Amino acid sequence: MQLLLYILLMPLATYLALAGLYQFILAVASHKTLKVAAIKNSLNNRFLVLVPAYKADAVILHSTVKNIAMKYQYPKSHFDYVVIADQLKQSTIAGLKANGAQVHEVSFEKSTKVKALQSAMAKYSAKDYDGVVILDADNVVEHNFLNKANTYLNRGYNVIQGNRKSANSNTTFALLDGLSETANTQLLCKGANALGLSSKLSGSGMVFTIQAFEKAIYDLTAIGGFDKEMELFYTQAWDYIQYADDLVVYDEKIASAGDFSKQRGRWLEAQYSFLKKSIKPALRSLSIGNLDHVHKVAQLALPPRALAPFALLMLVIAGLFTNQTVLITSLIGFVALSLSYLLVLPSKTLKKQFIPLLMAFPSLIASAIGALGNIKKSRKGFIHTPHKLVKT
Repeated sequence: MQLLLYILLMPLATYLALAGLYQFILAVASHKTLKVAAIKNSLNNRFLVLVPAYKADAVILHSTVKNIAMKYQYPKSHFDYVVIADQLKQSTIAGLKANGAQVHEVSFEKSTKVKALQSAMAKYSAKDYDGVVILDADNVVEHNFLNKANTYLNRGYNVIQGNRKSANSNTTFALLDGLSETANTQLLCKGANALGLSSKLSGSGMVFTIQAFEKAIYDLTAIGGFDKEMELFYTQAWDYIQYADDLVVYDEKIASAGDFSKQRGRWLEAQYSFLKKSIKPALRSLSIGNLDHVHKVAQLALPPRALAPFALLMLVIAGLFTNQTVLITSLIGFVALSLSYLLVLPSKTLKKQFIPLLMAFPSLIASAIGALGNIKKSRKGFIHTPHKLVKT
């Protein structure tokens, strides 16, 4: 019986421990100051700002007004703000146009962000622009966003991921989602760049040269997780993804357990589907020394972040009664994972919100387990998580 338990538990403990140690390495690296390339010119690049908006009447007008009227300190002649309207109300569309946005109306049998972006690029001529910005319908950008994006293009970067910050912490789940975003940014964006590897892409707050975006967009087919597909596309083509800490976008966080479960299920489906498709390309990349692409594929094998600490804790307890090797391995993983979060998450928030976060832990685990059940649903079609208006 002891041998059987060891055979069953040891591979899982090893897998989770390796993932925890990897995360700890990224956490340590994230404290290194990132170097950026020198500015090569002083051009005012022309931007096409694309905002896919699927049934987003609750938020799109608010974010558009904020972004156009208050946030962009950039020559008006050098950017077009385009809302890609998918099933928006006519009153919303009229309001968008009245506030200076261009509206590209689309309709699909099965809507996806990829289809919306492809449709917009087919309408707007690439020769009229130097760069593309992708925002979510609820995103509100920080002051001087386009000026900063312009500087990154003038430094010679082709693909840039901005810093997505939480726009709300009105519920415990919104706070948890915001902390998860912070950890993701510090580990997979800043930490990866500090090690000389590409940042992750987050689906919004992204900036591209027009050439880089046009090269990728028509090759994408993702129902969900198009940012994962883009990461793989660029790194396989040896295109580096730069993280920009000062390029800030405020993003609405999931406020309920049900929406959290839907969103994470959608993300996990994309993650593991792309992992399955990418193993052979990763082996080819390994053979030619493209470690950036290999690293991106390896990231797809990481366990669900919300479940990993709980699983390791259960393995530690199981190891106490079964096998010392299982105990030590899982304990190393749990400590590494815990330290990584302590290194990247704001200590003031953790101290202030410790009791609410601790009380929400059972609901988080239940939602994370529920997300596993939403993986199959996500394969059949995009699972929409509705936006709610957040004042920023």
